[in-house]
Amino acid sequence: MKLSISIPIDEWNPSRGGLERYLERVCRSLSALGHRVTIICLRCSDRAAVPEGVSVELLSVPNFPRWLRELRFAQEAAAAHRRSGRDVLYAVRHAYEADVYQPHGGCFRMAKRRALMHRSPVVRALRLAVGRLRPTVQVLQWLDREVFRRSPDVTLVSLSAQVEDDFRAMYPDVRFHFRRLYNGVDTDLFHDGDREERMSELHARWNIGSGERVAVFLAHRFGPKGLAHAVTALASTSNWHLVVAGRSGVGVFERQAKQLGVAPRVHFAGPVSDSRALLAGADALVLPTYHDVCALVVLEALACGTPVVTTRQSGSADLMRGSKGGRVLDAPPQDSEIAVALADIGSEWEAYHEAALELRSQLNWNDHFTQIEAVLMEAARSQRDRAAAVE
Repeated sequence: MKLSISIPIDEWNPSRGGLERYLERVCRSLSALGHRVTIICLRCSDRAAVPEGVSVELLSVPNFPRWLRELRFAQEAAAAHRRSGRDVLYAVRHAYEADVYQPHGGCFRMAKRRALMHRSPVVRALRLAVGRLRPTVQVLQWLDREVFRRSPDVTLVSLSAQVEDDFRAMYPDVRFHFRRLYNGVDTDLFHDGDREERMSELHARWNIGSGERVAVFLAHRFGPKGLAHAVTALASTSNWHLVVAGRSGVGVFERQAKQLGVAPRVHFAGPVSDSRALLAGADALVLPTYHDVCALVVLEALACGTPVVTTRQSGSADLMRGSKGGRVLDAPPQDSEIAVALADIGSEWEAYHEAALELRSQLNWNDHFTQIEAVLMEAARSQRDRAAAVE
């Protein structure tokens, strides 16, 4: 059975990475199998990145204020799908209706709370109070619940157990239909075949001695991802360097490194276009995050055979339980625990490395996509069965 699928996304621009890059790959894979995919969006910033066989349908809604844009786009995207007669409405962002819902940010209400956990209690309370007064936050919180009221049979593709726990805790009255599916990794790209070369490049770039270890921290929004903990932990190690990459302000962390006397061992790389080069050349990935639905960088590191130090608040950590592919800490983590984890990885690196590589079989993109396609097919069959029953 070949499907016709609607996928709403406010802007089509895979170069932004993350969700947009993921969606481009899903569309490409669906189209290659003969499914007809239509992207419903407000802007198509990169026509060249629209896969062959994929259509784009542009909507027009008020651009300002933002709350109205968010609300009207969600509503108009659902209406456009209904008018089209296509088989499946597959939503990956804030949705008004959906047949398959894969919220990459998890439960919006819970994510807003967890994103502030690195702040002091006073700042956290103030931010939450101000947020409740913002119309955009109110609209997104409303959509967070409304999609289940309007689409009670929707299949919710959860990226981790954490997503399911959050939705159940926030909306105890909803009968959810979960399908757990962790992020997939391009294991042809993220591999360990050129580790020595990547390691040499990394050491040369930052003038790191051959006998010293390198941990990498890759993220955007360094505060919620726990960079302060990683920098503090470095002060309790003697032979570890930390390479920090991503789009976020670094001033406060540079000052922290200087105050702790570890500035020569903390290297700020800024945004990077080739994360694999860092992951495949490092001795460990450190991501002591306060909240991450399913951190793709954790899975990419494991696919490269790079041990990971992260927290239970990263959904990706589910896959590491029972494995020596890294260490999973409580959140917020104790800085001393991060230092101990790095010391342990450094002393038994080969064992951690082999354990990380053993997880590759659970990360393959093709297996991930096969399951996505199966969920879409099931949703289409359910829609047709319900329509036939009404007739």
